[in-house]
Amino acid sequence: MKKQLLLAAMAVGMSLSAFSQTKGTNALSFGVNTYTNKSKDNSYQGINYENKTQNNTFTLGYGYFFKDNSKFGLDLTYGLNKYSNTNNSEQQQKSYGGNLNYQHYFPIVKTLFAYAGGRAGYTHSKTENSNTNPSYPQTSTNIGNQYNVGAYGGITWFISKRFALETSLLSADFSYSKTKQTESTNQSYYSNENTNFNLNTQGFINNLGFKIYILF
Repeated sequence: MKKQLLLAAMAVGMSLSAFSQTKGTNALSFGVNTYTNKSKDNSYQGINYENKTQNNTFTLGYGYFFKDNSKFGLDLTYGLNKYSNTNNSEQQQKSYGGNLNYQHYFPIVKTLFAYAGGRAGYTHSKTENSNTNPSYPQTSTNIGNQYNVGAYGGITWFISKRFALETSLLSADFSYSKTKQTESTNQSYYSNENTNFNLNTQGFINNLGFKIYILF
């Protein structure tokens, strides 16, 4: 009986260690986080109003396992967010950035791992707002620079020794941002700058995104 238990324990250990990432492993990653929302409202004088929101973030990254189950990485990100409605209002934001990160993996069962880590990053963004209402056309532009540090965690499924699928479930970021805003109409123009400190958290399975790893 003891021998059978010992063999079973060894088998479980081998199944876990077979997919644990060992020192010297490289990881190339591709990520996407997308959100789309479309809503309609006809509560005002029988007029149909439609709002559309599209948020997309794409990530390309490289990581290196400097020891078993511990990885340093660099991620580059690009974001494109759009908002429009039938009231002649539109908004488009483009963002570029990157972050340095650290992740440590904890085996759960067989090829499924939990991970926790930290990151520090920078993002540059440009947001353009426009209202094409003929009676009062208006445009504005916001140029922003954001610096952030944070912690996060999630789940990774090592499908094979060459591929893995990962999702982030929890995160908390402390950020500092500086924004320059310009606005113009037919009759006026003004510009201002502001700074902001912010603590942002995302709960369980909120704003879910996925990342695919190629391991070599």
